[in-house]
Formats: sequence, C-alpha cells, structure tokens
Amino acid sequence: MSIRQIFFKHTGVRRRDDAALTFLSRRKWLAVVAVVLLLGGSLLLLKESSIFNSSSVPSGSPEEQRYDLLQRRAEWADIVSLSSQQPPQSLACRKVAVLARYRQGMEGGSLRECLTESREVLTSQTAALMMSDVYMQLGFPSMAQRAAFEALVKTESEKLRERPLRRLAETALVMGQGELAQKYLTLLLDYRKSRNWARELMPYAHRPELIEQHPVYSKLRHTYEQTNDVFFL
Repeated sequence: MSIRQIFFKHTGVRRRDDAALTFLSRRKWLAVVAVVLLLGGSLLLLKESSIFNSSSVPSGSPEEQRYDLLQRRAEWADIVSLSSQQPPQSLACRKVAVLARYRQGMEGGSLRECLTESREVLTSQTAALMMSDVYMQLGFPSMAQRAAFEALVKTESEKLRERPLRRLAETALVMGQGELAQKYLTLLLDYRKSRNWARELMPYAHRPELIEQHPVYSKLRHTYEQTNDVFFL
C-alpha cells in the first residue's frame, strides 16, 4: 500500500477534499494560546489530489528556506528582525513572522493571522513544512498532518522524505491514529537519523494511552480533544 493510500485510508480524507478553516470558539482559541505558551519552542526542538500551486518551485525559494531554518531553531527574535528589514514575499514566511512576533510579545502577532487556507500557502515543499510546524504549534494537528502529507507527495528525493514522515507520525500519535502512526514509524526505521526516534515512539503507537506521559504530545492531545478539530470539508 502506498503512502497516499495509507493516509486516505486512516484519516478518512477524500482526495478532492481541501483544508478549510472553520469557526473557532472562544474556548478553542484560549486552548490554542495555552498550548503555544506551554510548548514554547519545545516542539521544534524535538528534531526533526495535490493542492500545491503547480507553477511554484517545489523545493521552496531561498527566502522560504531561510525562514524555515530560523523557525526550526526557534530563533524568533531573528525572524522578527529579518521581517522588519524586508517584508517577506512568501505567504508562509509571513505567517511564520506573525507567529514570531506573537512569541516575542509584540504588536501585530495574532494567532488568528497564522492560519490560512492551504491553497493559498502550500506553494512549495518548504512552505508546506513551515506551515505544518506552525499548525502543530498552534494545536491543529489535522492541518499539520495535511500540510506534511502535501510536502511528502511532492518530495522526489528519498532523503527529503524523512522530515514530513516524522511529522506525519507525530500528528497520528496526537490524534490517536495508532495504526497509522505505526506505519509511518516503521518507514522511518529505514532512516539512520530517525531510527532511534522511531523506536522510542513506537510504544506510544501500540498503546495510545501512553501519550499522556509525553511532555509535548500530551499537551497537544489535550488541546486537540477540547473541541472538534474539523478542517476537511
């Protein structure tokens, strides 16, 4: 079974579906703020029918690659400084800049502004991975999962499949998709850098209740479970 078939079988997302933002209650937004504050940069420091714009560069622009590196390192002050010197052109970079301003406690950093419909922002593999990180930090694992999946199916290099596979495994664990998480973790056993990481997380896939003991994924699970996280219409 291909990765695409695995994804659609276990998530219930139809091929023609696309991510669409739904109304979020005040309770949900309070939960989002809470998880962002609790996680800080810890999530990024764990280490790491297509909706792509066909006219874009699959690997991402130099700007996207630079912002991606900074946000993966949780260097929020540097992102704010960079975006202040020259406003980013990429929509994904602008969303990361908004999140950076929020983390720095600055005006113009609104969590709502970090969200957008996927057709507008998933313009390259790097942009999709950046938005997957943003969505995951905000406590929206279903959107993080879809963005990572889009990055995966557009990746031609076997080496570059490792990062989206790791995110797909994480989101499956957070959303209680144990069988799906097992499949992604099994695929990651073929990657030297992720082999030990995948082995450490495999027990969580076999016994979903163990996620409550994880310092990061437990917080994301609690946020995810507070309201129905429906973004695929």
